[in-house]
Amino acid sequence: MTDVPKPKPPRPKKPAAPRKPRKPEFSPTRIKTFLSCPMMYRLEYVDKVGRFYHRSRAGFSFGTSLHSTLQNFHEAGGAAAVTPEELVTRLDQDWIPQGYASAEQEQEHRVEAAQILTTYHALAAERADLTQTFLTEKMLKYDMGEFVLTGRIDRIDEHLSDGALEIVDYKSGRMSVTEEDVKSALAMSIYQLLAKRNNPERRVLATIHALRGGVTASTSYSDEELNDLEDDLRGIGLMILEKDFESVRPEPLPDVCPWCDFLPACTRYWRSQRRDYLSELGLEE
Repeated sequence: MTDVPKPKPPRPKKPAAPRKPRKPEFSPTRIKTFLSCPMMYRLEYVDKVGRFYHRSRAGFSFGTSLHSTLQNFHEAGGAAAVTPEELVTRLDQDWIPQGYASAEQEQEHRVEAAQILTTYHALAAERADLTQTFLTEKMLKYDMGEFVLTGRIDRIDEHLSDGALEIVDYKSGRMSVTEEDVKSALAMSIYQLLAKRNNPERRVLATIHALRGGVTASTSYSDEELNDLEDDLRGIGLMILEKDFESVRPEPLPDVCPWCDFLPACTRYWRSQRRDYLSELGLEE
């Protein structure tokens, strides 16, 4: 009788290498929130209590519906593949009904959205021979050492003449826009930096499309301006990382507070401090 070989004992597994902690990520919205009001930043991103304060708004639902429809439009091939009627019909699938004060208000916004899309289709058809869609609703990232800069871009077009990349950002509530508006917009500046750092060989420009007015404006940052912007953003990012948010308390800011969802939380604190916040904000009881 032959001896049956004994099975070899399993080799001990090597301990898994410890995972590196994920770097913090800062988007244009996070950076703008911090610069606008550190308390708003604390409530939104540190305490994370936004779900108790944020409410559906007609403007947000309207804009998100249009963004989704336009994303699908460009991913389907744009004006060459989708008719104006098909584009408007697509809106029905993407429509978000929350946030409107009444059925009448919602219907008015639906009619306006259809008009916006019809105008948009005509403009897209005019550009069909000049550009092609490079990407839509894409998250770009750039490692800046202590943190990662991020930005979700509505659309980037590629210019057929020279391969330039044009960042396009939709503004559903705007009737008009100027080059200065684009130049001074923090998000548009960050998008240009992200696109350039991810595509250093390409020329990059940025465009805001004011959907209500059916108009656009474009501008671009020089390499020197992008370098200065990167330095500024690195400094802001480090400020956020080093900030002691537990010690942050709400301060009345007339240009911010009246439109902030967190105002009820801050007013409770001011009342407990017997602070005359209404006069500081220029509001009446």
